[in-house]
Amino acid sequence: MKKILLLILLANLLVAPATASDIQNPIISYEKAEVIEITQKIDESDSDAINVSGIFIAQKIEIKILSGKYKNETKIIENGLSNNPMDIKIAEGDKILVYLEEYGSREYSAQIQGFYVFNKLIFFIGLFFCFLIIIGGKQGFKAIISLIISVWIILKIFIPQALAGFNPITLALITAIAITFISLTLISGFKKKTTSAILGTVSGVILAAIFAIIAGKLTHLNGLSDENARTLFAQFPNLNFSGLLFAGIIIGALGAVMDVAMSIASSISEVKKAHPKIGKYELIKSGMAVGKDIMGTMSNTLIFAYTGSSIFLLLLFSQYGESYMKFLNFNFVAEEIIRSIAGSIGLILTVPLTAIIAGYLESKSAKKTE
Repeated sequence: MKKILLLILLANLLVAPATASDIQNPIISYEKAEVIEITQKIDESDSDAINVSGIFIAQKIEIKILSGKYKNETKIIENGLSNNPMDIKIAEGDKILVYLEEYGSREYSAQIQGFYVFNKLIFFIGLFFCFLIIIGGKQGFKAIISLIISVWIILKIFIPQALAGFNPITLALITAIAITFISLTLISGFKKKTTSAILGTVSGVILAAIFAIIAGKLTHLNGLSDENARTLFAQFPNLNFSGLLFAGIIIGALGAVMDVAMSIASSISEVKKAHPKIGKYELIKSGMAVGKDIMGTMSNTLIFAYTGSSIFLLLLFSQYGESYMKFLNFNFVAEEIIRSIAGSIGLILTVPLTAIIAGYLESKSAKKTE
C-alpha cells in the first residue's frame, strides 16, 4: 500500500509543475468558428454582472471551430450581454473569430473576439481591384501589382527588420526609395518623367524626415503616446520608439508625395511634347504652376486624414470644455500635428524640386537630340 501511495505522490510531483507552467504560459491562437446553437438565460444572482436595467443576459453558445488545431471540434462557451454597445450580439449561423488559450494536451478555453470578416474584406479588396482594372485598364493592373509589392515590402522587410532592432529611420528611407522606384517604374516605365518623379519623391521624403526629426526632438516626442506603442514597449523595450514614430511619418507621407511628383513630372513631359522648342526655365515655370494647384488640395488631404483619425479624441476633449491650449500640449496631439506638418512640408518642397529636376532633364535631352 505504501508503494502505491509513493508512486501516486511521485506522479503528482512530475505532472503538477508541467500543468502550472502550461497555465502560466498558454498557447494563444485566433481561429474561425461558426455559431451552431444559442440558448439565453437570465441570471440576476451576480450583482457585478447586472446591467442598467437590472438584468444580465448570458448566452450559452455552442460553436464549431473551423480552422486551426481544433478544427471541426464543438465547444460550449458563454457570451455576456448588457447595455454596453461594445457587446457582440450574435445569431445562429454567424461566423465569428474566437480567442483560444491552450493550457495542456487538448485542454483549451475559447472566448468570442468578434465577427469573422476576412471573407468580406477580401470581397471589398477584390471590388477595388476590379474598379482599377475596369477604369485604368493596363495601368490599373500595373497599379495593383505595384500595391501588392509595396505591401509585401512593408510586411516582409520593414516590419521584421524594425522588430530586429534595425535603425527605423534608415529602414523607412530605404523602404520608401524601394517602393518609389518599383511603383513608378512599373506604372510609367523607364522614362525621363519617371526618373524626375523618383528623384523628386525621394528628395521630398528625405526633407520631410529631416523636419520630423528636428521637430520631434524640439517637442520631446518619444513615440509612446499611442496605446499600441506602449503595448509593444512592454514586449520590446529596447526598440527605438521615437525612430519608429519618424519612420511612420516617412511612410505615411510617401503616397501623397509620390502622387505630386508624378503629376508634375508628367505635366512637364507633356508640355515638352507639345512645344519641343520650349526652354528649361519655361518648363520649370509650367511645372510650378501645376504644382501650386495640386499643393493646396494635397496638403489638406494629409491634414484631414490625420484629423479624421483623431475625431473621437477631439469630440471627447471638447465635451469636457478644456482649453485647446492645454489640448495642444498633450504628447499624442503633438505627434499628430508634427506628423501632418512634416508630410505637408515634404509635399510642398517636392513641387519645386520635381519641377527643377524634370525641367532640367527634359531640356537636356532636347539639346542632345538637336
